[in-house]
Amino acid sequence: MTDSHQAPASFNWHPVYQGQRVEDVRRDLIHEIGRDQRQYALALDGAEASEHDSLNSVVELERRWGTYDFDWAEMSPDDLANKVIDFELERDRRQEMFDFAEWRLEQTDTGEEPVPEFAWKTAPVLIGGAVMIVIIVLILVWVL
Repeated sequence: MTDSHQAPASFNWHPVYQGQRVEDVRRDLIHEIGRDQRQYALALDGAEASEHDSLNSVVELERRWGTYDFDWAEMSPDDLANKVIDFELERDRRQEMFDFAEWRLEQTDTGEEPVPEFAWKTAPVLIGGAVMIVIIVLILVWVL
C-alpha cells in the first residue's frame, strides 16, 4: 500500500467488506484479478471462434478492472490489488461510496501519482475503438 499512515487491520464501515480483514480482502482480490487476467487473455485468444462472446467478456472485465488502471491486464495482480485496497480503505475511512475517478482526482490535488486528465475520460472510447479494430481484423481474416 502507498499510504504513509498505518492501515487498519479490518474494514469497519464498508458495505461490501465490513468486518473483513484487509489482508483477507487483498488475498481475495489478488486471486480474482489473476483469474480475470487469465479469462481476458483467453477471451482475446478465442475471439476468432466466437466474436460476440469474446467481446462481452472483454468489455465486462474492462469495466471491472480498467477503472483502476488502464493496463490492468498486464500489471501484477499484487499491484492492482494494492490500488483497489487503498481506494476501498479510503471509502471505509470516509464512510462514503464515492467513485474511483473522483478519488484519483483528489490524489492529483495532493501531489500523489498524477494522472493525465485525458486518461480516465477517454479510456472507454479507446477501449471501444480497440475492440472494434480487433473485430474488423478478425472479420477480414475470416473473409480472406
